[in-house]
Amino acid sequence: MDAGAGVAVLVDLGSAVLTVKAMLAEGDELPEGARLVDAPFVEGAVAAVVTASAGGDLEAVAAAASEAYDYRKA
Repeated sequence: MDAGAGVAVLVDLGSAVLTVKAMLAEGDELPEGARLVDAPFVEGAVAAVVTASAGGDLEAVAAAASEAYDYRKA
């Protein structure tokens, strides 16, 4: 039984979006509870994991991953 809060699929390149859509068995829609998130892969993944481990829901995890584009590196 799936007890998870959902799945955030992080994509940072257009080809990654196309790959995910090509892998979907039925049409262009992700399964319920899954979300395609435009985020930098490494920084977004770290932000997503930290947010999820702190109890964040799928919406909060997706937002944290997306916001990683705004992190200053200098």
